[in-house]
Amino acid sequence: MTTASERTRNLLQAGAFLKRLEEDHEVPEWVRQEARRLLRHYPSAGDVSLLAHFEATKIGSDILTPDFDPAWLSEYPDRGAR
Repeated sequence: MTTASERTRNLLQAGAFLKRLEEDHEVPEWVRQEARRLLRHYPSAGDVSLLAHFEATKIGSDILTPDFDPAWLSEYPDRGAR
């Protein structure tokens, strides 16, 4: 079973990974364009936090967690605040 922390961590890391791909000039241009397209509407860390707080207080669910561990993005420097 996937926990709220695991789900949140993976959501944030996927966004950071897409950002890394978008900026890496060693990957093919079509990959960079696709990463850019996906990031255009991808939730920021702030959006994820807001959604997690909303679901916890209004819905009573725990699909996401608002408690982010900064270590989750340690492999993606300067990517967490997107």
